[in-house]
Amino acid sequence: MNYHNNENFKKNPELDEGYVSNSFNPLSNVLKSIQVLSAQFLEWFQELPQWGKITGLIIIPIMIIKILEAVISLVSLLINIGVFAGVIYIGYRFLIIPNYSGKGKDKNTNI
Repeated sequence: MNYHNNENFKKNPELDEGYVSNSFNPLSNVLKSIQVLSAQFLEWFQELPQWGKITGLIIIPIMIIKILEAVISLVSLLINIGVFAGVIYIGYRFLIIPNYSGKGKDKNTNI
């Protein structure tokens, strides 16, 4: 005996075959945006005059290299600051705090 009415169960459109939500595939969104940007860049580049194309082929790679160099140096600076802060913290933790805690115990025992 079947006590369930099959008409009450509607098929969920999100579960249909072939349906993939964009929230589950962020990599495809990134790839699509890169493709759109590259198509726009190529369209812009094709509209340039000949001297503009030559200048662009010289200047654009130099600018990309300079931007990457700046990003790498910024990351390097942040790593150096982190290591320096860690060394200072470890020195403070092991060299200065034990001296203060020893003096504080002597003062409390005299009271």
